[in-house]
Amino acid sequence: MVGKRLSRTARRELILDAAAEAFGGAGYAGTGMRDVAARAGVSAPVLYDHFPTKAELYAVLLDRQVNALIEDWAPPPRQLDTFELFRGTVDAIFSWIERNEAAWRMIFGEAPSEQVVAEAHRRGQERATRQLAGLFRQVPHLALSVDLDRDRADEVLAEAAKSALNAIATWWWRNRDIPRVHVVAITADLLWRGLRELTDSELTDSKGKPG
Repeated sequence: MVGKRLSRTARRELILDAAAEAFGGAGYAGTGMRDVAARAGVSAPVLYDHFPTKAELYAVLLDRQVNALIEDWAPPPRQLDTFELFRGTVDAIFSWIERNEAAWRMIFGEAPSEQVVAEAHRRGQERATRQLAGLFRQVPHLALSVDLDRDRADEVLAEAAKSALNAIATWWWRNRDIPRVHVVAITADLLWRGLRELTDSELTDSKGKPG
């Protein structure tokens, strides 16, 4: 019995799934287009028909991985207080990282030098920053020591938080005996203790927050 012929869209998704496995296992430099074609069960001409170059394939896959992270990173319920919002977000991020190590390394690691990949990497970084900035935006007041408009303040705090999350995630992969719940707690404490100094008295007096 002849198998059902895949649509172009379905075959493209199949190729991207295979590419995720290939790049995740061998990295960008160690993966060839023939490796991806073999994993996907397609001929090299079919692969090149969908993705003319390895850089274009990697860039599309990178965009897809960022989409998955953003979709998985659903905003916590707004009725939560600020600390629980931060903790819930941190937990969602590390949960995704735990399930998608290769994708996380693609998004937050050093990007290959090809322009199309570098641009996709920059877009992914900017989207992650905007997502975190939206979280900071839910804090009613920031008592900054400099005159900086709120959007810029949220952005710079988001960049700092993103760097901290990435650094802790890198450390965690070298210390996998530490359970995720502990990593989440430490990260949430770190971010909250710093943010707490910038918030108004109503937030800093919230009951049950880390001291």
